[in-house]
Amino acid sequence: AGGISAARLGVTATGDAAVHGPAACQALTGSRAITSNRGSPGPNATQVHASLDFRVGQYLHEEYGLPSARVYSHLLLTDYAERTKATFSFDSDGRQIRSRATVPNIIAALFPDTGDSSLVAQLSARARLEILGLVGERLRVIRPQLAQVNSASMLDAYQSSVADLANELELRAESTCEAPSAEAAPTDGKDAATTPLIFDTIYHAFACDMVSSVTYAIGGEQINQLRYGHVYQDSMADADLRALLGLNFHAPSHRDDEVARKTHEVVRTYQSQLVAQLLARLADTPDVNATGSILDNTVVFVTSAMSNNTHAFENYPHMLIAGKNTGLVGGMHYDCRGRSNNDLLTTIAQGLSLPDEEFGGFRQEDRVASLNTGPIEKLLRETS
Repeated sequence: AGGISAARLGVTATGDAAVHGPAACQALTGSRAITSNRGSPGPNATQVHASLDFRVGQYLHEEYGLPSARVYSHLLLTDYAERTKATFSFDSDGRQIRSRATVPNIIAALFPDTGDSSLVAQLSARARLEILGLVGERLRVIRPQLAQVNSASMLDAYQSSVADLANELELRAESTCEAPSAEAAPTDGKDAATTPLIFDTIYHAFACDMVSSVTYAIGGEQINQLRYGHVYQDSMADADLRALLGLNFHAPSHRDDEVARKTHEVVRTYQSQLVAQLLARLADTPDVNATGSILDNTVVFVTSAMSNNTHAFENYPHMLIAGKNTGLVGGMHYDCRGRSNNDLLTTIAQGLSLPDEEFGGFRQEDRVASLNTGPIEKLLRETS
């Protein structure tokens, strides 16, 4: 499928999906075989396999040659600065990837040229090169077609191709790269008011083509420590709910009552709205180096909170948003009973044109075999 070479991956661990590291690691690596002093992720933890987000980022970087040494293949972002050593994203050697925490640090890492025009100039130069490449590719495709038709058909095909190219160039000419501002970032570091700012930064990072893969752990890599009191504006009659939202979001994960369930509902709705807003912005922004919008060439993988309160691995739903230029089919609710999370990760990898035939598993060969049965074919787009 066209545009797969430019595909990006955005992984968002919403809410307490980042709680209790083994489950979060399982969601991205397909393996719970984690080594540390306590048997769970810590500063020196290692993983049997790389996580999917890092694998995708590295593949895109190596296979398709990101045009600048300062472009990141993968970044793990969080908005809670006090928990930046224990992450659930692992590199190809099984080592934990250090996150970028808090809005100012994230912006400084992605946009070191903020304050002058060098970033925009670099992106403009790249855009011009991409346009020249687009013209050359269009000519390469149409030349053999023109050689096989009569003069009238040749002219029609040529005019149609020129019109399509003009539309594409017009879209790209409107693409602008702006660094986000950190001025509005809360200084507390524990309030969920910072979350929309990081979603905004992720948008700018993709729009400026500064990163191929992003993982965002809302509230911290292992435990969501953010407070969400500001997102609930209903009547004061819900005093218990307001009080619980005023605590860090890990607190309701250890309660199984109506107030705790309502707290999860309020926070999940809020986070889902932020994801939807990001998707809408990506859909409205032309991709600087591929056909269509940024969303057309992007896969967003949203993991969820653990079921049965937070401590069970069963019924662990995921949401996959797949751009039309990727190799994945979206817009469906799939019942994948009988298939493993490993199979889903393999499917995402193949949908982004990676060669993986399996993904993750335990060290023991029999467990690897039982967890990997291949990609889930109905999720893969047919290509000619």
